[in-house]
Amino acid sequence: MSLKRFKDKDIIQNTMRAFPRVKFFVFDSVVYYNDEPALSGATAYYAKNVPPGHISLYEYNIDRIIDNGIAAEPATAKCIYPFITKDSAGGAFATVSSQNYSSNFVYGDVMTSSYPLSASISRNYWTEAGKRGNLINTETGEVLLNSGPADNPKYFALRNRLNYYGALSEHYLVTASTSPAGYDSSGTPNPERTGWNKDEQSINLISIPSIFYGTKIAPGSISLKWYFTGSLIGELQDIKQNGELIQVGPYGSPGSGSVAGVAMYGEGFIVLTGSWNLGDGAPAIGIVAGSTDRPKWIYFGAGTQDGIGVSSEGVSYLSASFDMSFHGQTDTQIITMFAHAPKGKVNISNNPTYIKHGQNKILEQSSSFVYEENPDRLIANVVSSSFHNTDAEYKRQVYISRVAIYDKNRKLIGLATLANPVLKNEDDGYSFKIKLDI
Repeated sequence: MSLKRFKDKDIIQNTMRAFPRVKFFVFDSVVYYNDEPALSGATAYYAKNVPPGHISLYEYNIDRIIDNGIAAEPATAKCIYPFITKDSAGGAFATVSSQNYSSNFVYGDVMTSSYPLSASISRNYWTEAGKRGNLINTETGEVLLNSGPADNPKYFALRNRLNYYGALSEHYLVTASTSPAGYDSSGTPNPERTGWNKDEQSINLISIPSIFYGTKIAPGSISLKWYFTGSLIGELQDIKQNGELIQVGPYGSPGSGSVAGVAMYGEGFIVLTGSWNLGDGAPAIGIVAGSTDRPKWIYFGAGTQDGIGVSSEGVSYLSASFDMSFHGQTDTQIITMFAHAPKGKVNISNNPTYIKHGQNKILEQSSSFVYEENPDRLIANVVSSSFHNTDAEYKRQVYISRVAIYDKNRKLIGLATLANPVLKNEDDGYSFKIKLDI
């Protein structure tokens, strides 16, 4: 069958944008993702072999006992694992350095890794985010205070990005000076602003891997809720869609209307600096490593992969629970192709059943120079007849079950299979719509 070329109007490229809902709930150091409970397996403790609140990449080794000492030979392995054989192509895992690749492996050696690969949200809490270590001048013995490497390199990696987003809101800025109340150029009152230096503040950083939100977190969709003994004592939302996380509830609660932090939509970080007491008369609870304090936004999410728990903070820690929800934004490139089967064309088949059964001589002659098929072979007549044991008049017709897509070099790159074959007569014309997500 001859190939047919796509015309310019037969291929459409567009982008599908979706906003998937994401929710995390944290209680007793356990993270729950989209209200999914912990699923126990028949053989493994967790069916997906990852804790609650985690996404399992590829979802391999479902309900399998994972051997921590992964076997070197696939035949004796108890679970699926990735492996690469060292050869002249130079392929290796990203965790294998060039030096180890050259010195620790010879050609033919097998490099292995492990599944499952998983991701979840995490939390970092720093009392002095910008603190640096001290250096000592070995010649003079002089101690250079706050001149050494950063104690919290993750925070320093975000400083420039925070200042970059200062164009959206001043609350992103690492440092800001005190400004008195006044009026802007349009005559709108400006309230007094107290200055700050994030390097010297206590900072609560919530990290969200991009696998949960896609391209970015949708502005205006973030909601952080703090519960104390099951009652809501504080809620933050980015109602201005400029990254400011403003306390919007409960109505009249301490700190209402104040900015407690900022959201970095594209990077997947939430930076909380609000240090006022939440709730009316809520007692101190164990939500700080090694001590207790009143509920504050800088303690939001305590127990999210940060070592905080009942074993270290006491049973009062169970009074706190946290809810974080937002919408992600995913951009998927889609190619739509229209394959046409016009009237009078595409009426032959390569299926062997297309030829009438019982014809013995299919090949006429074959040699090093000639391949000739029997030109007198008959095509099977599959036209339905209204009468018993009577053949209907022959018509050229074919059942279309698949549409193959080839590149310019006539190499098969895609195959679209119909759920039910479509009967095509010579007088019929069909167009098949094929969609491909890139």
